[in-house]
Amino acid sequence: MVTKLSQKSVLHSSRHHLSDKQSGIALIYVLLIFLLITAVASEIVTNLWLHTEKNTHYLERVQAKHYAMGAEQFVAMLLEQDFQQDKQNERMADSFNEDWNVRTVDYDVEQGKIELQVIDEQGLFNLNALAQPPGQEGKSREQSGPDYLAMFENLLQSQSMDPELAKKVRQWVSQAQQKGVPESAADAVYLSLDPPRRVAQMPMVSVTELLLVDGFSQPNVEKLLSYITVIPVTAKMNINTAPSEVIRSINNNITEGDVLLINQSREYTGLATMDELNRQVALAGKAGMFPENVVGFFSQYFSVQIKATYRDSTFYLKTLLYRNNEGHVQVIGREVGPSHYWDWDNTSGEP
Repeated sequence: MVTKLSQKSVLHSSRHHLSDKQSGIALIYVLLIFLLITAVASEIVTNLWLHTEKNTHYLERVQAKHYAMGAEQFVAMLLEQDFQQDKQNERMADSFNEDWNVRTVDYDVEQGKIELQVIDEQGLFNLNALAQPPGQEGKSREQSGPDYLAMFENLLQSQSMDPELAKKVRQWVSQAQQKGVPESAADAVYLSLDPPRRVAQMPMVSVTELLLVDGFSQPNVEKLLSYITVIPVTAKMNINTAPSEVIRSINNNITEGDVLLINQSREYTGLATMDELNRQVALAGKAGMFPENVVGFFSQYFSVQIKATYRDSTFYLKTLLYRNNEGHVQVIGREVGPSHYWDWDNTSGEP
């Protein structure tokens, strides 16, 4: 009797232990399933958040870009209006005292702001002008063309730089190698540099291309930023917006007093004709120093530097604008992205 009870007790205990073991395994399965569901849900939420953030950033950047493009069109409108106003006044002159001369200004827009400034590219020395063949002896200045090489040498000297660098820039932009300099010899210098390269033999598309020219360093380029540009070779220099250093580079005999008088005479409406320039008392007898094939009084090439911000996104845009003979403005080049070479201080109105 005792034996039977013992057997029943052992059997009951064994069943109870087996039941507890199965319950523990089931609990582990439940925990694993819960952990898997949690991990999957967390991954879904994380991916959804990342996707939302990515789309938000993209949409913010698109909106900032549209702000920048709107600012670009705003400047184009100002230039077209300026042309029509000058045409009505029968006085084609572009000076700092006009509406197109937008200085560094913050424009508040919805959930952002726009910073922009306009630069008259024809007020600067055009490096691509060095691609023109130098003047020929025995011909007048009007026949032979201006000596842009000498002008750039003067500009380099004003910045305490080696004037011989001007010849290297001319060699870089000229389509034909200079007389007495074989193509292989010219390329040999650049092929030995790090990184190796060849002479471009074509007009520059950016002032930063100077860094590729032998002898130029980043500090040298930064010294010249406020005085140089790269636009088509046919563009004349606008005497109304040219910095003093650029004006003096035209001829070594131009004094600081001459430049001061020019600055005073162009202060309000600007100079419109060569006669107005020559009528200045201090410039009497110096008319030949301002040749008509170099000096102009209105501009067709302008650049606008734009920084557009919308929420946490910023869009940088630099646009080169061309205003044709009918006064219509069109975009001929854009640079996207920030650059420490942007000259944000070139709109003070004081050359």
